[in-house]
Order: sequence, then structure tokens, then C-alpha cells
Amino acid sequence: MDGKSRLLQSYYLYSAILALKLLAFVPLAALVCNPEKVQRANISDLKNLTPFWLVGALYITTQPAENTALNLFRAYLLARLVTAMGYIFTLPRFLKEVAFYVSFGINCFMSGWVVYTYRNAI
Repeated sequence: MDGKSRLLQSYYLYSAILALKLLAFVPLAALVCNPEKVQRANISDLKNLTPFWLVGALYITTQPAENTALNLFRAYLLARLVTAMGYIFTLPRFLKEVAFYVSFGINCFMSGWVVYTYRNAI
């Protein structure tokens, strides 16, 4: 399997895991004592996953280094899991903030890389 196929498959995998996490919050809201927390986590995911899905797909078209792209996808998944758990469970504020900024930074990096790569199209 070539690197581009592996990157696409990894992007699909991590995107599907993030989508499943988002969908898992629907039944979770019925189980927890405070469904407002689950709703806030869901809204946060909707605002943050949408750019990832778009920018991640564009980022792959830039033919990035395979290890870099895979590590960005993995770090993004981990950061969004920590962020979502921070809405439901009591986690240290510092940990929640770091997780949010890591995911935000990854989206910014990938967006910037896409713009830089295709800057001549302006």
C-alpha cells in the first residue's frame, strides 16, 4: 500500500472514530444526571470536528510526510477525546484547556499548510 492510500485510510479511520464519539453522546445524554453537559460537549464537537473533517481532507492532498499526518490525526483524536471527557467528568482545567488548544492548533497548522502549499493558485 502506498503512502497516500495509507494516509487516506487513516484519515477515514480517525474521522469515523470521531463521528462515532459524537453519535455516542446522544444516548449518553439520557444516562447521565446532567444532560446539559453532554449537550455542551456535543455542540463543542460539532464546532470543532467540522473544520477537522474539511481541512484534514484538504491536508492530505498536499502530500504531507506520512508520519507527520498520522501523528496529527492521532493527536487530534486524543485531544478531542480529552476535551469531550472534560465536559462530562471532573478533569483539571489545565488538561481541558491544553486538549482544546492542541486540537485547535492542529486545525490551524493543517489549514496553514494547505494555504501555503496552494499559495500559487491565488
